[in-house]
Amino acid sequence: MIDKNSKILITGATGLIGSHITRRLLKQGYSNICATKRPSSKMDLLPGIADKINWLEADITDVVSLESCFKGVDVVIHTAAVVSYDPKKSDLMNDINVGGTANMVNLALDFGVKRFVHISSVAALGKPPKTKVRNEETEWDHSVQATDYAISKYKSEKEAWRGYAEGLSMVMLNPSFVIGASNWTESSSRIWSQMAKGIPYYPMGSNGYVDVRDVSAAALIAMNSDHNGERFVLSAETIPYQTAFEWIANAIGAKVPSRALTPIIRNIAWRLAWLKSKLTGTSQLLTSASAESTALDTHYDSTKSRKILGIIYRPLKQSITDVGQIFLKSQKEGKAYGVMDID
Repeated sequence: MIDKNSKILITGATGLIGSHITRRLLKQGYSNICATKRPSSKMDLLPGIADKINWLEADITDVVSLESCFKGVDVVIHTAAVVSYDPKKSDLMNDINVGGTANMVNLALDFGVKRFVHISSVAALGKPPKTKVRNEETEWDHSVQATDYAISKYKSEKEAWRGYAEGLSMVMLNPSFVIGASNWTESSSRIWSQMAKGIPYYPMGSNGYVDVRDVSAAALIAMNSDHNGERFVLSAETIPYQTAFEWIANAIGAKVPSRALTPIIRNIAWRLAWLKSKLTGTSQLLTSASAESTALDTHYDSTKSRKILGIIYRPLKQSITDVGQIFLKSQKEGKAYGVMDID
């Protein structure tokens, strides 16, 4: 067990997952929490508790600024990452997701950090063509097309595994699509604002989903466990995109997408997204690889996290209902973000 006075360093504490982990740590009595942030970081997701955290101005891609953050640190919870399917952000994802993790791992080794919790993603599991089920043992298939984001998370994991091989006590968590309230234009929370504007098509595949509250709970359980060099898939349920989109739309009173994103439409859509990006200079929200991934019937098997970590996942429909209520409330209040209770 990690002592409540142990010094815990968190990256990405102002983001969706990081803010929930930070708030849960404080709620459970951990009193010596420090977190990296940039000058532009917003504290919207940490209402009433931002002053209880020792904030450190640092960039995980800058070793010099990062080094001073590790003095006396016992535990590192590394959640910082860029999530994007825009090819123009490929270099940025490589710098932050891969290079940033390498820096965190190297400094953790140098400063004798006792525990390193790496928040990864199911995207790092890859897409083996011969099975729909993916779990902790799924091997990356280099012959299969993958998004730049997935590649960056896979390479990020390799840095974490390298740290483990060099003596770092490390545990890794791989959440599926995270359902939670945060900035409605960022990361997985963007689906709510997109649905409110109207999404005519639903992808034909399926995906795994997990409540951010369950992810933060798993992070603390993993931190306090004796497991070393283990990874755990975090996923509550696997359902078709059509069902997920219907539940999300109903939760906020939006129009339910009624048309399937067939292969022909899918191929046209990502090409139009590419053309729009070229003509306007805006982000490309859909690529060939990301479009193809939405057509896959993928099941993320979370048996290991249920049995070994004892995670009891919230029903997905309830999670969607909860976030939907927060989204509607934030819209009425004119806020661009929402905050969920820990439990």
